[in-house]
Amino acid sequence: MEPIDVYLMYCAMKAHFGKGDYDFVTYKGKTRIKRDTFYKRKDRSFFVKLSRKYKTEQEIQNYFVSNFIKDKKGYIANFSDENYESWKLKRQGFFDMFEVEMKPLVAAFEDLFVVNNGQHPKLMREFLGGRVSLETVIILDELVNFGPDWDRALEDDIIWNDLNNLIDNYERFLTIDQEQYKIRLLKLIEESS
Repeated sequence: MEPIDVYLMYCAMKAHFGKGDYDFVTYKGKTRIKRDTFYKRKDRSFFVKLSRKYKTEQEIQNYFVSNFIKDKKGYIANFSDENYESWKLKRQGFFDMFEVEMKPLVAAFEDLFVVNNGQHPKLMREFLGGRVSLETVIILDELVNFGPDWDRALEDDIIWNDLNNLIDNYERFLTIDQEQYKIRLLKLIEESS
């Protein structure tokens, strides 16, 4: 990809992960950004380096996704190859990681989603504490659909609103075999009883 195309993808991703309602997947990365704005940027070198290092559109898209998850403001100078490599490794072994993350939590599975008096539910606390990954939270939302309940119970909670926005934005790039994860989760719950 040409550096200017990498820049345009970056702009589209930034709009997707931002506060607005732009959807990268729906619009296939198309934006109204003018190509000329690339030449006015002082940080063009970042896009040149990315275009040389990552050859395919999918690699660059994954690079941006992995970095926007870590840096929600999306400043390109804060993006790193380490974030991308870590994300790739996590995605390769995620099915096993899901089991490792869920094993200590399945004994009281129902309690993971309960919001008491506006307090963050256990699953959210586990995520914020770094013991559960964003991918696990997304998979559980796909399987249990706790999001609408949390929206009602945590309507004015800034942390939930930010997390919910990140979940909505990131899940557009994940392909999850719900049936496979459902079977694994049910097996874990059965083993814990």
